[in-house]
Amino acid sequence: MVATQSFGTKPISKPVDAIPVAVGADLQSLVDAAPAGSTFWIEAGVHRMQSVTPKDGDHFIGEHGAVLNGARLITEFDREGHNWVATGQNQEGFRSGTEFGARGAERPGYPETFFIDNKPLTPVDSLDKVAPGKFYFDYGHDKIYFRDDPAGHRVEAGVSPFAIAGQAKDVHVENLVVEKYNVPTQAGAIGYNSSAEGWTIQNNEVRLNYGVGVYAGSNSHVTGNYVHDNGQMGLGASGDNVRVEGNEIAHNGYFSGIDRGWEGGGTKFAETENLIVRDNYSHDNNGYGLWTDINNINTLYEGNTVANNLSGGINHEISYAATIRDNVLTGNGGEGVGWLWNGGIQIQNSKNVDVYRNYVDASEGGNAITMIQQDRGTGSHGAWTTTGNSVHDNVIVDRTPGEGASGAIADYNQAGLAAGGNSFDHNHYHNSHPSDERWAWTDGFYSWDAYRHASGQDAHSTISTDIPDAPAIPVSAALAAVATHVGAEQSEARPVVTHTDEATPHETAAPREPAVPSEPAGVARPVATAPEAAGSDVPTVAEPGVSKPVTSAAPDVPSPHAPIAPVASAPSPVASEPEPSTAGSGRAEGHAPAIEGANPWSDLLGGHSGAWILDALTEPRSPGSHPDLASPSIENALQHYVDLAEQHCAGQIALDAGVIGDWLDQFHHAKTGEHTGLAL
Repeated sequence: MVATQSFGTKPISKPVDAIPVAVGADLQSLVDAAPAGSTFWIEAGVHRMQSVTPKDGDHFIGEHGAVLNGARLITEFDREGHNWVATGQNQEGFRSGTEFGARGAERPGYPETFFIDNKPLTPVDSLDKVAPGKFYFDYGHDKIYFRDDPAGHRVEAGVSPFAIAGQAKDVHVENLVVEKYNVPTQAGAIGYNSSAEGWTIQNNEVRLNYGVGVYAGSNSHVTGNYVHDNGQMGLGASGDNVRVEGNEIAHNGYFSGIDRGWEGGGTKFAETENLIVRDNYSHDNNGYGLWTDINNINTLYEGNTVANNLSGGINHEISYAATIRDNVLTGNGGEGVGWLWNGGIQIQNSKNVDVYRNYVDASEGGNAITMIQQDRGTGSHGAWTTTGNSVHDNVIVDRTPGEGASGAIADYNQAGLAAGGNSFDHNHYHNSHPSDERWAWTDGFYSWDAYRHASGQDAHSTISTDIPDAPAIPVSAALAAVATHVGAEQSEARPVVTHTDEATPHETAAPREPAVPSEPAGVARPVATAPEAAGSDVPTVAEPGVSKPVTSAAPDVPSPHAPIAPVASAPSPVASEPEPSTAGSGRAEGHAPAIEGANPWSDLLGGHSGAWILDALTEPRSPGSHPDLASPSIENALQHYVDLAEQHCAGQIALDAGVIGDWLDQFHHAKTGEHTGLAL
């Protein structure tokens, strides 16, 4: 089912008796004036800096093209030396997770964001570090400093701490684009935390929010959403009887600066009972695709497609009984294969998990189906041990020599793991090199025959060097948008970003920002202000060293766009415009780059702002923490980009959706899950 379904917003009809919400209206005031259980029809357009605390049973439904945007549009700038300055920026949100920053990240857990043409810039912690693609927030003087010329671009600063959140029950949020909220780490722009009980969050596009896109509590249903390019993570939930079905969860976890090993990537679910995660497409996230961690019990993962996530596919960690069946997992674990980490399906200090009828392809860097036991202590339903797990009737594929192991291993109580009732049997392995040591048992790795002899596992399983055809992969909502709008994108200099909303409605005044609390319940209502300036078609640019305002020319209207190529925070690469002096790295406005000749893949990276990847991935570090740039899979992926670029871009000719799809699949994350920073 997941291969044919659609995700995100769509044209719908206004419900009878719905309360209309025009652009510029104060949504919280309308909610306060209406009885509980009212329906609000959010009209098409950009509704800025609205943070809404609903009443029980309220419905918020968007006309196609309705956008809740938590950022302030900035149209006037000063110049100080080499930097541009946005003044009057007094927003300062709740900081969380600051001690869990990724390697090299500055100001992790600081939720303030800054966007140019829908690309988040990377925060730095001092003025002298400002460079293209980076910004410095001077909180003491309410200034944001940045290097990129704002003329002709849409410049926004995130302000509001959430979109729709609070303790109301049975709230319905549907068909909205929700973007650019300064929601803290581990909190959702919609829902915020587990107090959002009984919520239905349906057919929304949720993107570019600092923390988490969507968070839901008990008895909630999250379905049909396109959740992508959020800073820390796409989607989270806690509580009983949560259903997460039919969502696309993509490209999350790249710009918050939070360590993905702590929490980040596609999803994370904690303290749930009877959680159902079904028919989702989770791909290209900076972390695990689907992740249950801490005291989850009676979990069902069914019918999901999980692809190209950096840390791994499905991870069930320090939890209890679960069923993992009928899922497709491919290309996960691209950061490396240290020990048995980064499995397509990974059971980590969890018990009584039944894993069957899954298709797991571990050909591109990660492991296959793995069990791991460490000393993790005790939880709500007993000790966190890797016991009583059954892996059977799965198809496991590995085309690449030396990669992709399956089995069980421990660095604590190996005898307990061996005697713990774990079993592998009736699986079908398709392995190009069965003599390689790709099977693990308790304390070591073995070839196929040696593994079966040492462990007694997989007694009725089969092995073959024949590689079966892969199952169908869903069509991303981003590719669907590209197919519709590719002609328009070529004739106009637009951001390298695409939304799925097709309307380009007007925008008027935004309410002023609400107070920024650690929890949404105490948020002050927005107050309406005068309309924002749309800007001049020909801006006046201040000369260097002169404090002179400049007005940005870009109109503030939502535009259809492809997956975000963010100016990401460390350790993710920067995707900003390069320094003018960088030879060969510029791009013509509104066109893909012209490439002369066949550039070597390393030169291609080195000539762009993604050059960090060469240093970051080749320096010595612990095994399995990053992919090896010299590996054939990465070289092939990047060379594929070179070939496509040379073939389709040298003459600035039209691109069709299929070519763009190839770019997104082969290059957007270079088959590693990491953004490369190259602007297509």
